[in-house]
Amino acid sequence: MFAATRRPRIHRLTTIYLTAVAFGCTLLIASLVLGGKDAHGIDHTPDVELAWAPVMSLRFWVFFLAFGGGAGYALTRMGTGEIGSALGAAGTGWATGTLAVLLIRQVTRNSVSSQVDAKELIGSTGTLLLPAGPGRPGKVRLDIKGHSEDFVATLVDDGLELATGAQVLVVAEGEQGTLLVAKAEM
Repeated sequence: MFAATRRPRIHRLTTIYLTAVAFGCTLLIASLVLGGKDAHGIDHTPDVELAWAPVMSLRFWVFFLAFGGGAGYALTRMGTGEIGSALGAAGTGWATGTLAVLLIRQVTRNSVSSQVDAKELIGSTGTLLLPAGPGRPGKVRLDIKGHSEDFVATLVDDGLELATGAQVLVVAEGEQGTLLVAKAEM
């Protein structure tokens, strides 16, 4: 009676492998659609290289499940035994997960960011797009690294009022990402 209802071990392994592939591929597609940082924000491994233990990274688990499950399924279909399929799946998953984490770490370490820190803008001159006065911030456009950026600008001179088109000098970083500006001396 029990023999007829029991599923063979190979069938259970196939289910496990296909579930791992489905889960890993779903996470991989989600990371591509949502963007790298949003989907892989759990990469909290310390700067010390632990290439053999990157398990703190979501990216590791995505590749481990997707490729490990695929390898396990393929090995099972080829007739490899349970232990051989499991070892092949674990080895392939570990290798691809570790490689993915190491490659992304290397790329992010060596990449150059085009983002500008507000401190780098001190000393730059720009043009007011919206007038600024006492208690009334304006908007300034600065040319940075070959493109224009607009920032909220607060005047450091309380009694001064500047109209649209006035040239200003960035003198400091303000609160909440604003820039403190003064009238540029021409």
